[in-house]
Amino acid sequence: MNHNDRALHWLYLLGGALTALCATTSARHGAYWYAAGLAAVTFLLVIAAIREYVDADERRAAAVRAERAVRVRALSDERQLRQIADSLGHSCCERWWTSCGAEHASTCRNQGVQR
Repeated sequence: MNHNDRALHWLYLLGGALTALCATTSARHGAYWYAAGLAAVTFLLVIAAIREYVDADERRAAAVRAERAVRVRALSDERQLRQIADSLGHSCCERWWTSCGAEHASTCRNQGVQR
């Protein structure tokens, strides 16, 4: 839950408390229709606050799952890059590249080595 989510959560709860106070004040003064409407708004604001809290937990869990997936992918990519680097470490001359690894140049240090 970041700062904006927390602020929204507390604003929902504060709004719910304020409308609950207005609902009870309206009921005391005999405005029962207003009290019922304000009670419904209070209920909706409390539900919204609960929903924000639950959604924040779900977003946090989704972020953790996504981070784990990226780490696994990064490890496999790193492993592949290491294999490529090892295979490229055996290349030594231009002729080796152009002949698909069949021949070495006369000045190559791996001229007699078979791989």
